[in-house]
Amino acid sequence: MPVSVTRGPAPAIDASHARRAIARPVHLGARGPRVEDDRLLRGDASFVADLRRRGMVEAVVLRSQMAHARFRVDLEAARRGDGVVAAFSAQDLVDASPLPEFVEWARPVGRFMLARDVARWVGAPLAVVIAEDRYLAEDAAEMADVDYHPLPVVASLDEALAANAPHVYEDWPDNVQVVVPAEDPETDALFDTAWKVVGGRFVIRRQGAVPMETRGAVAEFGDGRLTLWTSTQIPHWIRTLIPYAIPMQERDIRVVAPDVGGGFGCKWHLYPEELLVSWLAWKLRRAVRWIEDRAEHMLSAVQARDAVWELEAAVEPDGRVAALRGRVLQDVGSADTFPLGFGPSFTGAGVLTGPYRIEHQKVDVVAVVTNKTPSGAYRGYGAPEAQFAMERLLDRCARAAGVDPLDLRRRMMLRSEDLPRTTPTGAVLDSGSYVEAFDLAVGRAREGLEKARGQRRGNPRVRVGMGISNFVEGTGASAVGDTGLWGTQESVALRFDPDGGLTVSSGVTTTGQGVTTMLATMAADSVGVPLEHVRVVIGDTDSAPYGLGGWASRSTIVAGGAMLKAADVIRDKALRIAGHLLEAAAEDVVIEDGVLHLAGSPDRFVTWKDVAHTAYVRVKDLPSDIDPGLEAMAMYVPPGVDHEPRGDGRMNASPTYDNATVAAVVEVDVETGDVTILEYLVAHDCGTLINPVIVEGQIAGGVAQGIGGALLEEFPYGPDGQPLATTFMDYLLPTATEVPPVAIWHFESPSPNTALGVKGAGEAGTIGAYAVVAAAVEDALAEFGVGDIAEMPLTPATVLRLLGAAESTAPGRTAGS
Repeated sequence: MPVSVTRGPAPAIDASHARRAIARPVHLGARGPRVEDDRLLRGDASFVADLRRRGMVEAVVLRSQMAHARFRVDLEAARRGDGVVAAFSAQDLVDASPLPEFVEWARPVGRFMLARDVARWVGAPLAVVIAEDRYLAEDAAEMADVDYHPLPVVASLDEALAANAPHVYEDWPDNVQVVVPAEDPETDALFDTAWKVVGGRFVIRRQGAVPMETRGAVAEFGDGRLTLWTSTQIPHWIRTLIPYAIPMQERDIRVVAPDVGGGFGCKWHLYPEELLVSWLAWKLRRAVRWIEDRAEHMLSAVQARDAVWELEAAVEPDGRVAALRGRVLQDVGSADTFPLGFGPSFTGAGVLTGPYRIEHQKVDVVAVVTNKTPSGAYRGYGAPEAQFAMERLLDRCARAAGVDPLDLRRRMMLRSEDLPRTTPTGAVLDSGSYVEAFDLAVGRAREGLEKARGQRRGNPRVRVGMGISNFVEGTGASAVGDTGLWGTQESVALRFDPDGGLTVSSGVTTTGQGVTTMLATMAADSVGVPLEHVRVVIGDTDSAPYGLGGWASRSTIVAGGAMLKAADVIRDKALRIAGHLLEAAAEDVVIEDGVLHLAGSPDRFVTWKDVAHTAYVRVKDLPSDIDPGLEAMAMYVPPGVDHEPRGDGRMNASPTYDNATVAAVVEVDVETGDVTILEYLVAHDCGTLINPVIVEGQIAGGVAQGIGGALLEEFPYGPDGQPLATTFMDYLLPTATEVPPVAIWHFESPSPNTALGVKGAGEAGTIGAYAVVAAAVEDALAEFGVGDIAEMPLTPATVLRLLGAAESTAPGRTAGS
């Protein structure tokens, strides 16, 4: 995917009171290569499927073929299969326990390693067969006898909410897992006096992450310890959770996330297979491996989106929105996943008003269970759905008031002087470049539109249109609402070796997004050592300090904060040692160009090797009041984050918020319904840039996923709850032919709340795609009367249906005429 980049001017924001200064940064902000890429490109990576342990056996999971049924599994024939070591159903796991219901305000679902008595979705794990190799285990699993007694199926939101609907969980009074009503009397008062009320129902259908590497786990028990290698974003979480399910102590468990081939949120969850493989290794005293094939992934990895936003706006005569109200309905599938699957709806509600001056909001959140694969995290985590609804609603408001939709957005947009600003839900927008990004993107998109129209003039089959969308994204959020447990903290440990090499370890993890480079870059500059002297260790609970992993676009924010705290300790001690070796005061020593020298006398210096060797080996040369060693570990908690709603119901779930304006120019073939994106532009602000190359890669990758969700991707289900897209023949992913060149403009408005003013950037590319594609297609087809596009994805069949339902106002016109 070709990417063009321009660095835009930053708004004038004074963040000096909160930015941690790094003296003479060498690598921060530079367009350096990713330090991890050589090993990956050479094929030296080690994924879970690459692991081989002595005596390892293979596990195959027997999955439900029915969406809702009571069942009984007979494994006797399977146990007699060639090479079979063992086979277990839920009834055999007598010493295992279900996970507790940590989020007490959500209805309980009983999360266990295997389904007990009732299967609630196609793909639910019913039993496991372990054999000497995968082929023998597959053959034996087919010999198992499953007796199903079908139960009524709830296959959609509307069915789940219907009067007298069958219950997914028999002991629930209905199919609502959680409902959180919003309260704001001022919102209702504004609607009572509104000039006009404009509303709509906005839908993004079920989609999900499809990383190159599917899920997998290898577990081994020996010397009284369990080691679990798993393709995950959250190794420390999993280590903490295993003892709830298996009678072990956390100190006797090691969890390793080796190289992980993509996650995008779906590997943010603890899956039953990870617990199951751990239990099997502990029980059998043999190494056990389970590797998910692609068909299993399409059935049993968490899915996402699948939300309906029902919104109304209280509109003033000039089109501006005084207040919002409504509800978000999310289909969370069977809901038996952890962390819980309804978090995206709360996140979406929290950033719904985006960069706009809207004073009041009252949006309820309702999570509904159905007989589908459990819902969970996917890149953007609720923000794409909310932003799609908000931007589509604004276009309706503009039409109702008879004003230009872009002019309306600009008039409603917050300015730099308005910041910081607390939104109606409690989010504190700390800094941003809203107007600057908007103006740049609109100007460039208009140029692209005119160019495209000129090139296609005279072609009766195509129409060209332009779309714009704006958003803010909370980054580094608290996880309390999704887990009932974890918050926002993160850790970093810095340790010098006697030869002057620096090892940095952290609780953050990587699934390919460049975290290793980020940690190495920040460590090199914050301590003052050459980048090539830094080694990064992450993903192993035995060697990395306790941390919360990689999610919520958090790694740079929280690991950066912990890094600078630890670096302060390291530098202070190193300067004292260097001063002693140079027979000078510590305050007279500076760190520059990879050495420690006297200020104003660069020829009087000691190297980091000199300092570290003294700290560990020639300790007799240390000052008498300094202990040996040169290492530090620090925890960092970003400021200003609420873990629960305050007394007024508001909540600031993130320490900082990035922003972007996205623009697209599209071509629509009115005969086939095919949509081609001609230009895609992102004016983005994630605060201080650590490594622009990584940020651009994250944005471009997110754009590809967003375009896939906007035009192609959907997990449909039949009325019997059977999934209808279980291969890449049916679940369509974007390829190089669907993803256009992406133009990226960087703005930098440093956050006053984070170390170095950084904000997250990992999910922004995905968020704006749905709304911008819908707006551009609607613009292209305006002459046919196509308006109010409110459902995604816009597949060719959907576009043709829209054209068929609309009355053409000027048939036979050519593109751009």
